[in-house]
Amino acid sequence: MEINLIWGQEKNGGIGKNNTLPWHIPEDLKNFKKLTMHFPIIMGRKTWESLTIKPLPNRRNIVLSSSNIKNVEHYDNLEKCMEKLKNDSIKKIFIIGGAQIYDIFFQYANKLHITQINKKINGIDTWFPISMSKIKHYFKKEEEINLTEIATYTKWVRIN
Repeated sequence: MEINLIWGQEKNGGIGKNNTLPWHIPEDLKNFKKLTMHFPIIMGRKTWESLTIKPLPNRRNIVLSSSNIKNVEHYDNLEKCMEKLKNDSIKKIFIIGGAQIYDIFFQYANKLHITQINKKINGIDTWFPISMSKIKHYFKKEEEINLTEIATYTKWVRIN
C-alpha cells in the first residue's frame, strides 16, 4: 500500500493555529483535492473536528483516535486501521493530519506532498513534527510547482 503524507506549512514549519489551517490559498486547496480525490484519507480527531465539510466528499474519511468518534469510520489503533485497509485491497492512502498522526505515519510513508507557504504566520501553535533535514535524509524531491507567489508544492519520494 502506498502511504502519502500531505500537508502545508509556513516558513517555520507551522501547520496549525487554534485547530485550523492558518491560511486560505484556493490553489493549495484545489491541489489537495486533486491529489486526494477518490482515495482514503486518514486523520486524527482534531483534524476531523476542524473540517468545515464532513466528511470530505468522494474520499473514504477515516479517523485514528483513542476517543470515540461518531458518524465516521474510526479506529483506535494503527494496526486495526491498516489491517482493514489491506483487507479492503486499498492501494493508496493519504494522511492529512494532525501532527501526531504525521509522526506515527512518517516511518511508513512512500511519498510526501508538501505545500510550502513562503511567509511567516503569527500565532502558529502546531508544527510539522519532522525536521526538513530528516525529510531530506529519507526522501528526494521529485517535483516542484509554484501554485502562487507565496505557495510552492513539492512531491518527495522515499530513497532510504
